[in-house]
Amino acid sequence: MALLGAIAFVSAMGATIVFPLGPFVARDLGVPLEWAALTSSVFTASAGVGGLIGALFLSRFSRRASLVGSLGGLGLFMLATGAAPDFVTMLGARVLAGLCAGPLMAAVLTIIVDAVPEERRNRAVSTVTGSYGLALVLGLPFALFLSGHLGGWRTPFLALGAGCLALVPPAWRMLAPPPGSQPAILPRVTPQALLRLLLRPESLTGLGLIAGASFATLLISPNISAFALGNAGVSESGLRLIFLIGGGLALLTTRLTGWAMDRIGPLPASLCVGTAITLVIGAAFLARLPQALVVPVLGMVLAVQLARSTVAQGSATRVASPAERITYQCLVAACTSLAQALGAGFSTLVLREAPGGGLWGMEWLALLSILVAWTAPVLVVVLGRVLPAR
Repeated sequence: MALLGAIAFVSAMGATIVFPLGPFVARDLGVPLEWAALTSSVFTASAGVGGLIGALFLSRFSRRASLVGSLGGLGLFMLATGAAPDFVTMLGARVLAGLCAGPLMAAVLTIIVDAVPEERRNRAVSTVTGSYGLALVLGLPFALFLSGHLGGWRTPFLALGAGCLALVPPAWRMLAPPPGSQPAILPRVTPQALLRLLLRPESLTGLGLIAGASFATLLISPNISAFALGNAGVSESGLRLIFLIGGGLALLTTRLTGWAMDRIGPLPASLCVGTAITLVIGAAFLARLPQALVVPVLGMVLAVQLARSTVAQGSATRVASPAERITYQCLVAACTSLAQALGAGFSTLVLREAPGGGLWGMEWLALLSILVAWTAPVLVVVLGRVLPAR
C-alpha cells in the first residue's frame, strides 16, 4: 500500500507541479505570463482523453502491465518536459504526460479495490486522495526549493520524472504473479460494450458523484491564491501558510472520511462532509472573518474539498464487477479530469478582476460549490438503491 501511495503522490505532483512554477516557466521560455496556465489545462484535458483511451484498451493488459506502462510513460514525459527547449515542445510533453496520468490513477485504484476487502476499502482509497494533500504540503514547497537553488524550473520536472522511473522496478516486482499461476484470460472491450457499461444506472450515478466533486473543487481551489492576496489581504508568507495548513489538514480529513465511510456508511459520511463544506466555504467567502482567522479558514477550504473527493472516489469503487474494474476506473479518471477542466473554465466566466484588485464573483462560486455538495448525499442514496438491482 505504501508503494501505491508513492505512485499516487508522483501522479498528483504531475498535475500540480506547474502551480508554483508557472511564472518561472513563462519568463524563461519567453511567453506571456497568462500562457503558463496552459501547462496545467492541457495536462488535465489529456488525462481525461487518456482515461477514455484506457477504458477501451487497458482491459487487454494485466494490472502489472497497465500500472508499470503508465508510470514509465509519465516518468519519461516528465523528463521531456524538463528538457523542453521551447514552450510548444513543453506543451506537447505535458499532453503526452497527461495521456499517461489518466490510466495510471485508474490502475492504482483498480489494484487497491482488487486487493483490499470491502469493509476497509474506503480507508485505502483515502490514501490515494490524500496524496494531493501531501503534494501541497511537501511536494510543491520542495519543487520551489529545487527551482530556487538547483537549476531553475527544469530541475523539479527532471526530479519528478526520475522519481517516477525509480518506482517502476518495485512496482513490477510487487505485481509479479505467484509462481505457477496461469495468465488470466483478459476480455476485450468494444465501443459497444463500453457504451453499455457507461449507460448502466449505477455507472452514471457513480460518475455523477465524481463529476460533481471534481467540478465543484476546481470552481474554488485555483482561485484561492488570488482571493487571499487581493480580497482578504493575506501576505505572500500567509499564502504559503494557507497551502501548508490545507495540505496538512487534507491528510487528516481524507483519512477520517475514508474511515467514516467504512464504519458508519457512505450516506452519513457524505452528510458530514456536506455540512463541513457548507460551514467552511460559507465562512471563507460569504462572511466577514476576523483577519486572524482568514489564513486557517482558507486552508480548511482545501482540506474539505479533498474530503468531498474521498466520498466520490470511495463510492465509485462499488460500481464495477472485478472484470470491469479497470475499464470503469478509466472512465472515472476521464470524468475527473474533464469535470475539473469544466469547473476551472466555468470559474473564469464568472470571476472578474475588481477595480481595486482582487476578484469579484467568488461568492457565487462558493454558493454553487455548496449546492453541488448537497447533491452528493442524494446520489449516494440512489447508488445504494441501484446497486442491489444489478
